[in-house]
Amino acid sequence: MKKEFQIGISLESNTEYFATETEYHVYASDTTEVYDSRYMAMRGHASTPKFNVFVLMKDKKNITIDFGGATLVMHGKIQPFLIDRCENIILKNCSVTYDRPMYTEALITEVTPQFARLQLNEHCTCRVEGDQLIPYGTGWENRRLNYRGVFFQMFDPETRKGCGITLGAIGTPFIKDQSFPFAINHFTVEKDGETILLKGKIPDVYQPNKVLAIEHEGRTYSNVFAIDTKNLALKNYRILSGEGMGVFVYRVENILLDRFLLTHDEKSPCIIANGADAVHSFGTSGKFEIRNSVFEGMIDDAINIHSNFRTVDHVFGNVIYTKRASCEKQAQNLYRVGDEIAVYRGQTMEEIARYTVQAIEIIDDEMAKFTVDRPVEAHGVGDMIESLTANCDVTIENCTFGKANSHLRLQSRGKFVIRNCESELPFLLTGDATYWFESGPITDLTVENCRFVGERARISFESEVKVTEAAPYYHRNVKILNNEFETETPLVGKETDGIVFKGNVNTKGLPMKLTLTNCGTVDADGCLVERKNEVRSHLGVN
Repeated sequence: MKKEFQIGISLESNTEYFATETEYHVYASDTTEVYDSRYMAMRGHASTPKFNVFVLMKDKKNITIDFGGATLVMHGKIQPFLIDRCENIILKNCSVTYDRPMYTEALITEVTPQFARLQLNEHCTCRVEGDQLIPYGTGWENRRLNYRGVFFQMFDPETRKGCGITLGAIGTPFIKDQSFPFAINHFTVEKDGETILLKGKIPDVYQPNKVLAIEHEGRTYSNVFAIDTKNLALKNYRILSGEGMGVFVYRVENILLDRFLLTHDEKSPCIIANGADAVHSFGTSGKFEIRNSVFEGMIDDAINIHSNFRTVDHVFGNVIYTKRASCEKQAQNLYRVGDEIAVYRGQTMEEIARYTVQAIEIIDDEMAKFTVDRPVEAHGVGDMIESLTANCDVTIENCTFGKANSHLRLQSRGKFVIRNCESELPFLLTGDATYWFESGPITDLTVENCRFVGERARISFESEVKVTEAAPYYHRNVKILNNEFETETPLVGKETDGIVFKGNVNTKGLPMKLTLTNCGTVDADGCLVERKNEVRSHLGVN
């Protein structure tokens, strides 16, 4: 069945909708007010689960919305798309923007040891009250720039390339979240004619004729948020300006992004296209395919596909009382009945046992009771738990990554294939057991026929997970084949086994060196392999 799409329409299953307008202006009165504690997953520290949604799909199947190239303009704090417990959903042929970008850009015209002079972007309305900067838009203003600290990033206005990143807060009193383990620059502001003086100790990366971008609206909203959904596709979907995550998927099975675009042209209000990650995925299963897409102007990660570790609190019978290890509250509800989980000794990859989750009871913001399929072994307090089910196979083809200060985070146990891409950004194989507790390790990665542009564009193996004699490596089976690099150090990292580096070239004709610390087998040609062995004191292992 085909139907014309209209603002406020009630969507029906088994229907293809088509748009007839070139622009849709969306106001709060055009939205659905949603109250659901499950959506705290997307709102982080928000005080209430209420928010305004333009297109809400809940418990629907087989819906396609073809916007025919239309631009969707959000006036105020609005969630463009929310997809909950749906199946076979396609969104295509649209651009999404906000009437006032949910971040602020300003050209730095002067720098002294005491201040930086800012000329605000005309699209970024702000006022100065006392020593505070107050960004505002339709139906909202932000008086919390003096709290905790947010990204302050630098960009070249000509090339749009990222050229520096710091964290900052503006105004007094400066309210620092003591659990936030990062250094924050504290500023005040003063109006000076048509410009604003950013006063304080000015970081060296703040230079004249650079653009300062401030991500002040956090991650309360996203462009597309999907939860507990199967088979989601975005085709020819562009973000002109977006708040929070571009695509935020939570416990979703099978995702396709084809011509997902964050790029810049005469329609773009700012250099920045999106206020946080372009793609952020919690607990995805099945297949995640990203094809023919452009990732530029992200304030944070271009791609972050991960699950989360939990930890053991205590055990009894066939019950594991588990704790949310991550600082992120959205990690609390990530695990599902039917998940296969592994338990590791401490913060290591020494696997002790596997179970299937048969029931979950959420006790509070941190504690959950997992009933599993057999009697539980004598796990210790702090042993890590990982969902093996919530690790997807990822294919990334014919994509471009650049114009940002960020990177791609590769964190899935599934099969990872990246081919025929171009990147100015580094690929990070990460593992975290200290703050975010994002899992899991790479176990099968192929990067082939890609072009890495610039000195930052390399592949790095990183891990904060402890190593032992029984589990001396975190990542494994990494194949880097037939790529072009400009950097002389295309691979840097540690505690990875099964590295293959074949057929790669340096486009500048420079010798290449792999710098590897405490790594296992390496099969490489056309480069020098520099091995380093550091003392590994974790759990008494040397």
